[in-house]
Amino acid sequence: MLRAGQRRLPLFLLFLAVVAYAWTFSVLTVTRLHAFEARALDMGNLHQTIWNTAQGDWFRITNQESGLTNRLGYHVEPILLPIALIYRLYPAPELLLVLQAAVVALGALPLFALARQRGLGDWLGLLLAAAYLLNPTLQAANWLEFHPVTLVPTFLMAAFYFLVAGRTVWFAGFALLAAACKEEIGLLVAMQGLYAVWVLRRPRLGLVTALLAGGWSLLAVLGIQASVAGGNIHWGRYAYLGEGTVEKVVSLVTRPDLVWAQLERAAPLRYGFELLLPVGFVALLAPELLFLALPSLAINLLADFAPMHQVTTLIYAAPVVPFVLLATVMGVARAQRASRRALRFVGRAAPLAVLGGALVGQQLWGWLPGGGNSLALEVTDHHRKAQAVLAQIPPEAAVSAQDRLNPHVSGRRTLYLFPRVEDADYVLLDATASAWPQHPSDLRRTVDELLAGDFGVAAAEDGYLLLQRGAAARELPPAFFSAWQVPPEGLAGLAETEVLFGDEQGALLALRGYAAASDRYGELVVTLLWEALRPLEQELHFYIAYLDPQSQPFQESQFYPPPALLWYPTTQWEPGRAVKMQTLPWRVEDAQFGLAVGVFAGEGGWAGGKRLDVVHTEPAMPVWAEGSLVRLAGFARQGAGWAPIDPAAGEGGVQLEKTFVGGLQLEAASWPDKVAAGQELPVTLYWRATERSAADSSIFVQLHDAAGNNLAQWDGAPADAVGQLPVSAWPPGWRGRQELRVSLPDTLPAGEYSVVVGMYDWQSGVRLRVAGEESVVAGRVGVTRTGTREGLGR
Repeated sequence: MLRAGQRRLPLFLLFLAVVAYAWTFSVLTVTRLHAFEARALDMGNLHQTIWNTAQGDWFRITNQESGLTNRLGYHVEPILLPIALIYRLYPAPELLLVLQAAVVALGALPLFALARQRGLGDWLGLLLAAAYLLNPTLQAANWLEFHPVTLVPTFLMAAFYFLVAGRTVWFAGFALLAAACKEEIGLLVAMQGLYAVWVLRRPRLGLVTALLAGGWSLLAVLGIQASVAGGNIHWGRYAYLGEGTVEKVVSLVTRPDLVWAQLERAAPLRYGFELLLPVGFVALLAPELLFLALPSLAINLLADFAPMHQVTTLIYAAPVVPFVLLATVMGVARAQRASRRALRFVGRAAPLAVLGGALVGQQLWGWLPGGGNSLALEVTDHHRKAQAVLAQIPPEAAVSAQDRLNPHVSGRRTLYLFPRVEDADYVLLDATASAWPQHPSDLRRTVDELLAGDFGVAAAEDGYLLLQRGAAARELPPAFFSAWQVPPEGLAGLAETEVLFGDEQGALLALRGYAAASDRYGELVVTLLWEALRPLEQELHFYIAYLDPQSQPFQESQFYPPPALLWYPTTQWEPGRAVKMQTLPWRVEDAQFGLAVGVFAGEGGWAGGKRLDVVHTEPAMPVWAEGSLVRLAGFARQGAGWAPIDPAAGEGGVQLEKTFVGGLQLEAASWPDKVAAGQELPVTLYWRATERSAADSSIFVQLHDAAGNNLAQWDGAPADAVGQLPVSAWPPGWRGRQELRVSLPDTLPAGEYSVVVGMYDWQSGVRLRVAGEESVVAGRVGVTRTGTREGLGR
C-alpha cells in the first residue's frame, strides 16, 4: 500500500498544480477584465466574433477596420466554431477567459505523459509539468486576454505525445485542433509530420500530415484571407522584402543582407535567451525538436513589427513554447541515458537546471503574484459604478465604445471602437481613463460635436458618459462630475500643503495636497487636490511641469492636460469642495524630477495667459517666474515608485556660516582631501536663504595656488538637491545641498591649493561681498600626480 500511495502522490500533486494554475489565471484574467484593463484589440474583437458566431452569423466582426466585417480577414481560426457552442452555455467574456486558463493548464498532462513515455518517471514528469506551468511566455499569452493561439501549446504537445506514442487517431485529432487555432499553425503541424518521417520512420503518416497541414496554412493565407480581405493584412510587416508574395519569397533567398539586417533588429540572441532560460537551457540537448518551431520563429523574427520580437510580455511566442518544453523533456531523457554511461553528473544536473531555470524565469518575467511581470489589479468603486451605465444599453443596440469599455459591450451584432461612430445608437465613454486612440483634447472635442449633432446624454455617472442618438439632454449632469469631487476628508496618502493662488482681490484657489506615484505599468501619475476659495467666474487653467535637474520642463500639462481640466471646468467648482486632478500617465526615464505648478487664465497658454500669483505657501516652498510658479517638491525613484527628496540632506565637512550680501548663506562645504590632476574635484555646498532676495546671481568655485592665481573654475546657478533654483526663488530659511564638479587641468602641479567659493551678478559680473571680501576661502585640497584619487571626505 505504501508503494501504491507513493506512486499516486506525484499524480495527485500534478492534479493540484493543474487545478491551481487554471483557478489562478481564471481569477487573474477575470479580475483584469473587471478592472477595465482588457482592450478592444483583442478581447472586444474576439468576444464579438464568438457572440455573433454563436448567433449563427459566423465570424462577423465590426470592431476594427471599416469595410471588413469577417474575422477570417484578420485570422483564420475555425476553432472559434466549437468555442461558440460552449459559449452558448454562458454567453459572457468571462467564460472565454476561464476556458482558456483551463485548456492552458491541461497542457501539463501531455508533457507529463511524454516524460513517462521516455522513462523519466512520475517525479521528473511532475517537475517538467511544473516548468511548463511556470513558463513566463505561456503565462504572458494566458494573461493577455483571450486568443485562440494561446490554446496552441496544449494541442501541439498533446499531438506530439500521441505521435511518438503511436496513437494516430488521437494525434490527428489534436493536430486538427492546433491547426484550427490560427492560419500559420498548420506549418508547425507539418513540421511534426516531417519529424515522423525523419525520426520516427513513419513516412506515410508524416508525409500525409505535412501535405495536409502545410496545404491548410497555404489555403488559409492565400485562399481564405485573399477572398475575404483581398490578401493577408499582416503582409505589411514584411514589406521590406518586397510587395507581392513571390517577391518576398525571392528576397528571402536572394537578399541575405535584408534578412540579416532585420534579424539584427529583432535581437534573436535575446529572444532565444528568454525562451531557453526558463528551462535551464536543457532544451538545447534536443535541437531537432527546437528546429520544429522554425516556421513560427521565422514569422516572428523576420517581421518588421517590434511586438512580435517580445517573448515574455505578448502572445506571439506562444506557438514556440511547446517545442521548447518538448525539447526539454527529450533533453532530460538524454541526460538520464548519459548518466547510465558513467556521466552521472549530467543526469542529475539536467533536472536541477530545469528547476532552477523555471524559478529564475518566474522571478524575472513571470505573471503569477510575485513574478517579475505580475500586476496587482484592483476592481475599484469607479469600475463598479460602470455597471449602472452599462445596464442602460439595450442588447440589440449598435454601440461605439472606448477601448477599455469595448469588451464589456462586445456581445452584440454591431460594435465600433470609438471614435468610429457610423450608425451606432449609443456611444460609451470613460472621461477619467485613457482616451486612446485619441488625444484627450480631441476626445472632448468629439463629444461636443456629438452633443451638438444627433446625440444627447442618456446616462452619466462618475466620469462615465453614455450618449444616445436622439436623446434630448445636452448638458452633463452633476453625477458625471463625482469622478473628480473628493469627500471632505480628502485623499489618503497625499502630502498636505496649503498653496494659495490669487489675483488683485486676494486668494482665489488653494492646493491642499499632492502626491507622485507610479501606476501599475510603472508610469508616473501626479495627483493634486484643489479647492476653490470663492466662486470662480473666469475659467482657470493649470500648468503642471516635471523639471529636470536644470529646472527645465521635460513634460508639461499644456500638451497632455489632465482629464479633469477638460471635463470639469473651474467655473463649476463649488467653494469648499475638494477637487481631485490627476495627470495622464507618463514614462519618466530619469532618476529624479521636480514638480512645479502654476495657474493662469485666458487662452494664451502658460506663456501668454494671465498668471495667478502664489500668495502663500505652507510649508515654505520655492517660488519663481515672477511669483507665479511654485515647486512643490522633488522626487527620486525608489523601487517601482517615487520618494520625496530632501533638498538639503547631508552634513557639510567644513562649517563656514558666510552670508553673501544680496545672496545666500554658505553654511558648509565638503570635498575630498586629495584629488589627482586631470580629474574632477567633487564639491558639495550647503546653502541657506537668510532672507528673500530680489535679484538672481551665479556661483563660482575656484582652485587657487599660494599666489592667489585661479587655476580651475566651475560656474553656474545655485541649486538644491532637487535642481537649479534662482536665488530669488529661495524662501527665507530654505536650505539646499548643491553638488558640483570642478575639472582640474592635466598640467596642474602637485601641491596644496585653496578652494574658493563666491557669488556674482551674472549680468554685470560684479561679485557679491561676503564679510567684506569678494569670496570665501572654504579650505584646502591636496593635488597629486599619481593618477589616483585618495582621501576621506571632509
